Amino acid sequence: MTNFGNLRRGRPCHGGCERTPARSSSVSRRRCVACGGAPATQGSLDDALIGRVVRAHSPEIEACYATALEREAEANGIVLVTFTIGTTGEVTAAKIGSSDIDDKTLHGCMLAAVQGWLFPRPEGGSVEVDYPFVLVPQLLERR
Repeated sequence: MTNFGNLRRGRPCHGGCERTPARSSSVSRRRCVACGGAPATQGSLDDALIGRVVRAHSPEIEACYATALEREAEANGIVLVTFTIGTTGEVTAAKIGSSDIDDKTLHGCMLAAVQGWLFPRPEGGSVEVDYPFVLVPQLLERR
């Protein structure tokens, strides 16, 4: 199972991640969190619900990463994906906010996966999410 970081809402930050204990509700066991920003949208959706959907789709991200490892065996790091959950729960936009891995094919695969995900409908409008995916080869070996 891939170990993912904590989600943060708001505009993507370009500072990457820092290894500090999470101060908000955690959606995984990983302690790496993306730096936060000011909220960019008006809606709300519980972090636990977002985390549940991301975990349900983790095999898609793992498949993208496994393919990246075939191209570059040492590829590892954090890929921060910024995506918008629209009023119907569909992902209406997704982009790479920052990445420790310089692999456009990996990024494209991850974005294509995220854009196909369906979340519960947010309350009050769309929601922007910054989600750091922590990709480390040893995690795939334990599957």
